Amino acid sequence: MELKIYNSIIHGALQPQGEQPPVHYSEISHLLQEIPATLLEIETRLNQVFGRNSQVNFNADTPQNITQFLSNQNYTQVALDYFAPEITLPLPQAQTPFQRFYYFVITAEAQRIKLRLLQSVEILKDDICGKQEVKGVLALLARYAKNIREHTQPSPIFDFLLAQIVKLYFELTLIFDALLSETDYHSFSDFYYNRLNRQADESETAAYQKALHIHQAQRLYNDFDSAAAQSLLTQLFADLEKTPTDNTLIAVICALENAVFLQNTNQSLPAFEQIISVEFTNLIIKEQKGVLRQRYEREEIALDRANTIDEIITEISVKDIFKLKDNQAIAYNLLSYLNTQKEIYLKEPSALFKVVIEKQATELKKKPQPTIKPMQIKTKLAIANKHLAFLNGVNPKNNERYMPENDYKLLVAYVEYLIQNGSIPVITRKIPKCNIPKTWLKYTLYVIHSELYSSIQDVWIEFMQAVFDEFSPKIVEFSTLKTKFSVFPSGYNQRVKQVLG
Repeated sequence: MELKIYNSIIHGALQPQGEQPPVHYSEISHLLQEIPATLLEIETRLNQVFGRNSQVNFNADTPQNITQFLSNQNYTQVALDYFAPEITLPLPQAQTPFQRFYYFVITAEAQRIKLRLLQSVEILKDDICGKQEVKGVLALLARYAKNIREHTQPSPIFDFLLAQIVKLYFELTLIFDALLSETDYHSFSDFYYNRLNRQADESETAAYQKALHIHQAQRLYNDFDSAAAQSLLTQLFADLEKTPTDNTLIAVICALENAVFLQNTNQSLPAFEQIISVEFTNLIIKEQKGVLRQRYEREEIALDRANTIDEIITEISVKDIFKLKDNQAIAYNLLSYLNTQKEIYLKEPSALFKVVIEKQATELKKKPQPTIKPMQIKTKLAIANKHLAFLNGVNPKNNERYMPENDYKLLVAYVEYLIQNGSIPVITRKIPKCNIPKTWLKYTLYVIHSELYSSIQDVWIEFMQAVFDEFSPKIVEFSTLKTKFSVFPSGYNQRVKQVLG
C-alpha cells in the first residue's frame, strides 16, 4: 500500500509553500469541518479538497483476494475494539486557513490509511500477505518520521504531520496486533530513540500506555479471566489518575469491574457494548438489591439486619477489587445502597421488623412468579405505546416506514393484550420481516418489558417467537432469545431520538 499523500507533502507537489492556502480554498472551506466516517467518503472528500489538478487514484494499489490459489484458506480476522485505539498525543489547533487545509488532509489521510488497511486485510484473507501489507505501511511511516525529523525545516505543518504519523504508527500496531509480532515494529521507546532522536516525554508515554491498556482490557473481556482483569485494573487506575476525566477509560474500567462482579456472582457476561450500557447495569443493580434485601430482611431486629449487611459488604469488598465511583459501576452502587441501609438500621438498633419469609426453592421452580412493578394498567399501556411509536416512524436512511401501518396496529394490539392478560393473544396473523434490524425490534420490546417488570418474563420471549417470523423457534432457540433479549444494539437511542424528535 502506497502513502501517496504523506509522500507528496514531504517530497512532492503538496509540500507546504509559504503560508497561502489553495487558490480554491473558499470553494472547499466547508468540506474541512469534519472527517467523513467511511473509506469511500474520505477518499471522495480528499479528492474534492485537492481539486481537479491534484486527483489521487486511491484504487491503484487495491489488493486482490488470493485464497483461490491457497491450499489453506484459514486466516486471522482482525477483531475491532468497541473503543478504537486512540493515542491522545497533543495536537495543535489550526490558526490559519493554510494550516486548516493541511491539518484536515493529514488527519483524513491517517483515518483513510486505517480503513484501507482493514479493507485490504479482509480482501487478502491470508495472514502472511495481510501481515506484509501492515508491515509495509509501518515501515513507510517510520521512514517518513525519520525524514521529517532530519531533513525538513521546522514548520507547524511538518510538526503536525510528524505527530500524526507517530500516533498512527502505534494505533496500527494495536489494531493489527493479532497479525503482528513484537519484532515486526519498533517499540514505543525505540521508535522515539531511533526515528526521532529523542526520548518520549512523560505525557507521550502516558498516552500510549493508556491506549494500550484500554485495548488490552477489551481483548481480555472477550476471553475473560478475573485474576487478569484485577491486575489490569491496577494499571487502568494508574492511567485514570493522570487523566481523571477520560470517559472512555472510565467506561472500560467500569466494564471490567462489572464483569468481575458478575463472574463472582455466577452470572454470565453479556456483550461488551451491553455491559457498559446504562439500561443493562441499572437492571442488574435493581435485581441485586432485591437479592440482597432477601438476605438481611430475614432478621427481625434492626441491629441483626445491620450486622448481616456488614457481612454482605465484606463479601462484596473482598480483596478491595471495586474502586470506581461511578453510577454504572454495579459494586459501587450496591455498596452505597448497603451502607445507607445499615445507617438507617443503626439509628434504632432495637427496632423490630416483620420478617420476610422466602418461598421454598422447589415451589419457585414449579411456578415461577413474575416480579411485576406496581402500576395501573393504563400506565402500563401508555409505556408500551410510547416505546412502540418508534416502529411507526420512518427510516431516515431510505424514507420508508419501519413497519406497514396494518402491521404496526396489529403489533400494538398484540402487546396490549399481553400486558393486560399476561398471556399470548390469539395470533390471527404473524408479523413478517419489516424495514428494521431484528435486534432493534427485539430491544424495543425489551425497553417496554424492563419498565414493567424487574425480571425477565418467559411469556414475553414466547410472545416474540409466536408473533414474529424472525424469532420463530425454527430460526432462534428460546434460550438464545432470552439471553440476548436485553442486548443493546449500537446506535439505537440516537435513532429513536432522530425519529421521534
